[in-house]
Parts: sequence; C-alpha cells; structure tokens
Amino acid sequence: MTLLTLAASGGAPGALPAALPDTTVPQSCSIQLKENNKDAANLDLIREVGFKYVRRGFLWSAVEKKPGVYDFTPYDTLVTNAHARGLSVLATIALGNPLYPPVHLEPGRAAYARYAAALAEHYKNDAIIWELWNEPNTMTFWGRHGKKGNTEPYAEEYVALVNAAVKAMRAADPKCFIVGGSVSGLWKDSYEWQTFCFQKGILKSGIDAWSVHPYSTKNPEDYEEAYARVRRMMAELGGVTNMPILNTERGFPIGKAEGHAGGDPKLSADYQAWHFVRQYMVDLLYGIRLTSWYEWSGREGFSLFNGPAGPGGKRMPACDAAAVMIAQLNGYKLAGRVPLESPRDFVLRFVQPAGPAKWVAWTAPPPGESPDKIVTHEVSVPVTATGALTTVGIYGEKGTIAVHDGKVTLALTGAPQYIAVP
Repeated sequence: MTLLTLAASGGAPGALPAALPDTTVPQSCSIQLKENNKDAANLDLIREVGFKYVRRGFLWSAVEKKPGVYDFTPYDTLVTNAHARGLSVLATIALGNPLYPPVHLEPGRAAYARYAAALAEHYKNDAIIWELWNEPNTMTFWGRHGKKGNTEPYAEEYVALVNAAVKAMRAADPKCFIVGGSVSGLWKDSYEWQTFCFQKGILKSGIDAWSVHPYSTKNPEDYEEAYARVRRMMAELGGVTNMPILNTERGFPIGKAEGHAGGDPKLSADYQAWHFVRQYMVDLLYGIRLTSWYEWSGREGFSLFNGPAGPGGKRMPACDAAAVMIAQLNGYKLAGRVPLESPRDFVLRFVQPAGPAKWVAWTAPPPGESPDKIVTHEVSVPVTATGALTTVGIYGEKGTIAVHDGKVTLALTGAPQYIAVP
C-alpha cells in the first residue's frame, strides 16, 4: 500500500467561494439549519465553532404566497447574516407549494422552475450553492402518488423537474451553481433510483454536482464502497467521470433515534462525537467536496445542541469535537493516508503552507458493525522527527508520544486524535 495523495482545488481560505469550496479545513464543513435556528445568534455560535457553510431549505411556499409574487425577505436576512459572519449558504430549493399542483405534474413542475429561476436571479451575486429538492427518491419528500419510493417513475419525474429547473435557472444566471440528487440513503433501493436517473440523462442536464445523504451505514468508513459505487454508476450509466459529489446531509443520532449506530447507549454521545470527526475526515479522503452535518440544534438526537443552541440548550460532546477538529486543522489540507496494515486503521496526513504537518489517527470497527466492536490497539508508524510529538485528543486533551528508533507507537481508538509531526 502506498501513500495516497489527493489533490484539492485552490482558493483563499475564508473567502466566500464562487462555486465549490476549497477543501482546506474547514472550508467544506457545513451544518444544517432549521426555521427555529437560522437567526443571527445561532449564526454567531456556528461561526465560533468554525463552520463555513450552512444548509437551509429555501421553502417555496414561504416565498410565493400569491401566484407570481415572490417575497424573499426571510432568506435575505439569512443570507445577509451568514455572509456577514463569513458563512456561505447551501440552499435546498424545496418543497411543494399549495398554489400549484405537485411538481411531478407539468404545471407544478413549470411553477417550481419559475421559482428556482427567481431565486437564481435574486441571489446571483451571493455565491449560493443551489440544491434541487430534498430526497426526491423517497415518499416522504416526493409524494405518495406512486405508493413506493426509489422507483423508475419517481426518477423520471425528478429528471423532468431538474431539466426544467436548470434551464430556467441558467437563463436567469448562467453562472449559478446547481446540484442535483439529494439522494436519501446509499443502499440497494437508492442505487436503483440513481441508476434510472443516470440512464435518463440527469448528469448531462446542466447540473454542476451530485449530492447524496449517505445514511444506511453504521460508520463513516463504510462510505468508501458506497461513494465508489456511485462514481462507477455515474461513469457507466451516465458517461460522466468527473462530476463532484457532495454529502449534503448526514448525522449520527444518539439514543434510540432512527439511524442510531448502536453500541452501548451510555456512550452514544461519545460515539456521535467520534462520528462527526470521522465523517469529515472520510469525506475528505474520498474526494467529497462538501460535508453537511445534520443538524445544528433540536431534539431529534442528531443535534450538536440538545434543545435550543446557547442558553437553555445542552451543548453535546459532538459540538466540542467539531470545535477541536476545526481548531487543530484550520488552514490544513489533506495530503494523503499513511499506509498501515489494516484497512480499518486510519492515519491521515494534513499539511499547511508553513509549520508542522498533523496526523489524524483512529480505528474503525469491521464493516457494518456498531462502534462498540472497535478493538483498541497499537500501531507503529515511521516518523522522521526525534524526541516527542505533541498530541491532542478529540475533546482537546493534551499529551505527548515519544519517538523511538524513528517510529512512534499510536494507541488507536474510535476517537480521532491529532498529532503534530515536525
């Protein structure tokens, strides 16, 4: 196994991107907002943690309350407040509008395209990433007219929506950045839905990227094959090999919430913290251009704050882990993966223009297993430094590791640790 070197796009850290963010940490790190937490106070806290993107649904029914009349005021406030804090916006153009038929029917589809074009025109100078719908492969968000999600009719209807929306948006703003997909889960049925979409030409509709919500796994490391499969399908069925993929929604809930990774319930908050960091690391490793954690605050079990963010809410360990990760790797870019014997052991090497490199090290359970199946163990890693290396744990705990005979011995657990390597 050789050192894997990854390339990333250029761009000035901290600048609002014209299209995709630079992959220097934390430029591609995003958080999901809801209606109750998109205010300035929450954005202040999000900036303090270190996020650079916020994902928010730009609800059609909230903007167009009379046919052909668009009031963007609620989202103008969000965009203005976000940009004032150095935050960019990933906007999901969603969902239906009671003024019109459902979007799987042509009149509704045409009205949605007009709304999407109005957004593109209104925000043409705001560098927003536009995502077309949310999880259109599911009955929850696409509709129950077919009585089953992930079907060929659902795919055909979504492709028609994308074709109409892209054409209208490009006419309004030729430079707008448009994302299709927003696929719920990466599993047998959602692969089938994507197959239909790719066969029907969605990748050549004019979209700039494809987005997925990689639920259906217990650990982020299991994304490797899921992402690889999507890329193979894009190439074989759509004839496209270089379209960026974005992870626009994924979280690992605590307790008994749907999607819980399993293991000891008493440790589920720590598992969530592990998975926050590992998800972002894995996405960088496998070339995913944006990672959006679900979600900022709420009571679903996914949240970085249990309840409201700030006073009255409980800051979860995952929020502390996010802040430490960003502080430790701010300004660093992934250079590659240090070769180790086990494919479930990870040491990722990050570099910056000046100063020491940093490793991020952890281990994962066997594929498909819950986090309690992780076996803590030691690995020996060659290093050119002498003396001792400084370490920082997932919650900021400081330590050192001695160098012996050109090697360091790392104790790998499910909790990533950061090691400065001169």
